[in-house]
Amino acid sequence: MPHARIHLAEPIPFHADPILAAIDAHSETWAVFQVAPEAAVAQRHAELCAATARLLATPCATRFGELALLRHLRWHLEHDEVLDTAMQARAADLAASLNLDFPPCSPPRRPLAPLLRLLVRAGEIAACLALIAGGAVLNGLATLL
Repeated sequence: MPHARIHLAEPIPFHADPILAAIDAHSETWAVFQVAPEAAVAQRHAELCAATARLLATPCATRFGELALLRHLRWHLEHDEVLDTAMQARAADLAASLNLDFPPCSPPRRPLAPLLRLLVRAGEIAACLALIAGGAVLNGLATLL
């Protein structure tokens, strides 16, 4: 028996669940933001905020979409240290609707982070002072010759 060809009036969408397309768009925008040059950071941040708003506003059509969105949101909340309350609320709602017992999302605690930042700043200041002092010494020696 020969197979009949099916002609569709409209093309089949790439994603059956719209949330999967929103997750892909958010991931791509986030990746572009991560490698943005200094001059384009403000524009890329605005694009990331818009993509995040679209992601949070997009409904999930399937249980798989809900699980994928929850996984995506939890990764950003835990690893990227996002403190967006709307993102936290959507993740909590998804976990509750899926009957999953997830603890509330909170960024990992890093008690030494302020001290490490201070040490990095001190190192940067020391490097700047060394360059200035070294340049002054070399300039002084050059004028003596």
